[in-house]
Amino acid sequence: MGWRVMGRIFDPSEHDWAGTHAQVPTALVYDDKVRVFYADRYADGRSYTTYVDLDRGDLGRVIYAHKQPILGFGAPGTFDDDGAMPSFPVRHNGQVWLYYSGWNRGVTVPYRNSVGIAVSDDDGDTFRRLYEGPVLERCPAEPYIAVTPSILREGDLWRMWYISGVRWTDVEGKYEPVYVIKYCHSRDGVTWERPNHLCIRPTHDREAFSHPTVIRDGDRYRMWYCYRDSVDYRDGAGAYRIGYAESPDGLDWTRMDQACGLDVGVAPWASTMTCYPFVARIDDRIVMFFNGNGFGRTGFGYAVLEEDR
Repeated sequence: MGWRVMGRIFDPSEHDWAGTHAQVPTALVYDDKVRVFYADRYADGRSYTTYVDLDRGDLGRVIYAHKQPILGFGAPGTFDDDGAMPSFPVRHNGQVWLYYSGWNRGVTVPYRNSVGIAVSDDDGDTFRRLYEGPVLERCPAEPYIAVTPSILREGDLWRMWYISGVRWTDVEGKYEPVYVIKYCHSRDGVTWERPNHLCIRPTHDREAFSHPTVIRDGDRYRMWYCYRDSVDYRDGAGAYRIGYAESPDGLDWTRMDQACGLDVGVAPWASTMTCYPFVARIDDRIVMFFNGNGFGRTGFGYAVLEEDR
């Protein structure tokens, strides 16, 4: 396949009201625009969710930038009292449900992550928490991390692909997270049955995956994600790359990273890293929003799928 990189859409360093990042771009399509939620950061590292609106006919043109967080920090001691990062929006019963990754700082390890739901009653302008607690959390079979879901609704079945922690590994005296992509499902979008099903097999024991995004395309499911090493991955040799896999049923996947067609070096702002893909159908195109260097420090851009098979 071939992606045509259309350019960078938003760079937080160009706006004095923005923080340090524009991370994990997450798209919601409207009749006349595309709203891209993203995570920015305060100087102390805590993250918050906000958004920009793009012209649906010209995705490179920002028509509105929201300059305030749309979801504040959780109460002290809750799973998201240090930050909320968008993961996946779903329209449901006249509302917008925004699944998000909540996190707080750790002591023995740097942080912990879980999945929450924020709900909008005004078509995505303002949000409130559906619950103070997470809807996907560490559990007996998955004791480390559960985060960054991608969701498809098929009839009355909600299907989720998400990141599950495998362990924290010591790299030169610092703990780094190792995680994989797993699958679960639900009948209501809140209570999830988790069969502990691994989707993409790592190629080595230090490989970590993040941010799966899944679409159904005819008789196949298609997944884009990012993967990295646990060593020298902060814009170094082990930094994130975008990978690709296919499946006939959404459960058993064939990893095909070489077919992804979008590698580092596609632009100066993505010269050392490509990460956090979000793929959506917009009109007659398949579009990918993604981050480049610094896990979103250089903002986000988009690419259009041109060649397929």
